Order: sequence, then structure tokens, then C-alpha cells
Amino acid sequence: MRKILLMAAVALMTAMNAQAQKIKVVDNDGNAIPLVSVMTEDGVLIGTTGMDGVLADVKGARKVALTHVAYKPQLVIVASLQGGRITLEDIGYDLDEIVVKPKPYIYVEVFYRVYVYRNDSLCYFLSGIMPNAYDIQKKKIEHGSYNQAKSEFCEKMGAAVTWAVRAERFEAGIAGTGNLQSMEKRLKDKYFVTATVDSPDHTTYSNPEDVIGQLVRTSGQKRMTLDAGKMQMYANKAKGETKMLKKREEKGYEYQFTTIYDDDTEPKHAIENYMMELNHWEYNDKKSHVKFFIENYATDHYYMDKQEWKDKKKSMKEDYSPMMKLDQLDAYATSHNIPALSPAARQAIGKLRQW
Repeated sequence: MRKILLMAAVALMTAMNAQAQKIKVVDNDGNAIPLVSVMTEDGVLIGTTGMDGVLADVKGARKVALTHVAYKPQLVIVASLQGGRITLEDIGYDLDEIVVKPKPYIYVEVFYRVYVYRNDSLCYFLSGIMPNAYDIQKKKIEHGSYNQAKSEFCEKMGAAVTWAVRAERFEAGIAGTGNLQSMEKRLKDKYFVTATVDSPDHTTYSNPEDVIGQLVRTSGQKRMTLDAGKMQMYANKAKGETKMLKKREEKGYEYQFTTIYDDDTEPKHAIENYMMELNHWEYNDKKSHVKFFIENYATDHYYMDKQEWKDKKKSMKEDYSPMMKLDQLDAYATSHNIPALSPAARQAIGKLRQW
């Protein structure tokens, strides 16, 4: 009898362990936080939250580490959660107000981190500083020394460059519109997306199939998240672009991003108020399933002329190598109030041969 009871207890525990453990990640106002990376405490990627802030299953992990560009990293014990709900705290990131002067370029300096996963294990990490100048007349962004690191990054990752370029062009089209109204018109006309204003601080973006994004106003910022993969693929279907749709489906293509702007003013050029960004895309290559996460933080911005931009590129190239070491990255991040790497990410990075 005792043996039967023991076997029943083991079976019950096994069934309980097999049950999916769902989590929902929200901010202090109760807004869902999409694109939160959920990892094991040693840095293996479990998944990311959807537009509703939900990850359906933490895959049996006892502890999960959560990271997002706009929130403080957090490690939580899954069993301690009330209804699977997790609240992330804002990082309190801010920028000095840009000083407007009659010069032809808007300079924006960006600190970036790139994480590449193969089958959910970190296989490559890249970080550094990207100088950018927005040419007001040409409405075009020029990059500085980041291109060197980018070339090395793309050579290592092969087919990733194709999807990276598409993602960058798509996002440049959205961000370059300059204001929210024209951006929403572009979404509607080209991608069949409509905006529903739920409250002064929350807007939901949907296509005829699904909710594919949101705009949240919080902490003096506009935070826009779009599932651009779903948006693009629905547009392919609606327009009869079967070849592109099939290619994306076969690739297992996904692309989502969060872009964050200062909401205190309505600038003439959107890049004046650019603060932070998180890009996520993934696809299948010949070897495995690949996932990319790119965090960007604007650390400085001001107006400059052509010679100042030329001098700045030169000084940046001299001061910072394309591949910065972790101690250099940590020092730069600390001096600019950027959140340190989470312990889970640092542990995974430490296992990489390049570091």
C-alpha cells in the first residue's frame, strides 16, 4: 500500500512539474511589458514576453532572470510569484536636454550591446559605442566607427546581415517620420495597422488578425513596441506577396522592437528625443535557430557642423576600439547611468571564447 501511495505521489509531482508555468511581466502602472528576455540564472534563454507581457512557460526553471532595455534586471524565484505576476522597476534613465543651434547635423552617441543565441544558448556578444550624425537636409543618418564592429559582427554571423539590414531599413522608415501622427498613417497605409487610443497614456496597435503593438507614455517617455514580423507578414498576405511570405515562414522569421523617446516636447526631428531601443529578430539558418537582441542607449546628443562630425569620428576611432573589453564597457556604462549587465548575462558572456 505504501509503495502504491509513493508511486501515486511521484506521479502527481511529475504531473505538477510538467504543467506549464506562465508568467506575466508588468511595470509599476500595471502596463504589460513586451520583449522582456527571460533566462535561467546561468544565462540560457527561455523566451521573451509577448505584447501582453506574458511568457506561457518558463520550462521548469526554478529561478528566472529578466532583462529589458528600459527596466532594472531582476532575478525571481518562480514558486514565490503571486499568479505568475512580476513587476519590473524603471531604470530611471534620462538625457540632458539638447541645445538647439543652427548647425546641419544632430549628433547622437549610442552605447550598444548585441547578444546572439543559437538554440537559446549565447554564442556571441558584441558591445561598444556608435557615433551617429543625422544630416538634417538629406534626412539621413551617418554612422561612425561602429561600422567596423558591425562588419566583424556580420562576417561571423553570415546570413544575419540580410535580416539586419531589412530590420534597420524598416525601423529607419518608422523613426524617420518625425512625429506620431505621420507614423500611424504609414502603419495604416502600408501595413493595415490601426491605432486604438485606450487612454491618454496607452494606445494599442492591431491588424485584422492580432494585436501587434502598443504605445505607452510613462516616466516622461514614449515607449513604442511593435511586432514588425507579424505586421510585415500580414501585409505580404494581404498584398498577395506569396514569395516573400513563404520565405519568411520558411526562415521562421520574427522581428520585434521597442523604441523609447523623451515625451517632454515634440521635436522637429524625432532623433532629438531618441533615448533607448531594443531590437529582437530571429530566423533559421543551415545550422540552427538564431536569435538576436540589440540594446541601444543614447548617451549624448547635440548639434554640430560637418568638420565637427569629421573630428568626432576620428576621436571616437582613436579612443574606443571596435571590440571593447568588459571592464571598458562597464566603466562607460557606469559613467552614463546605463544598467550594468545582469548576472545571468555576465555568466553566459564569461563562457564565450572571445571573452
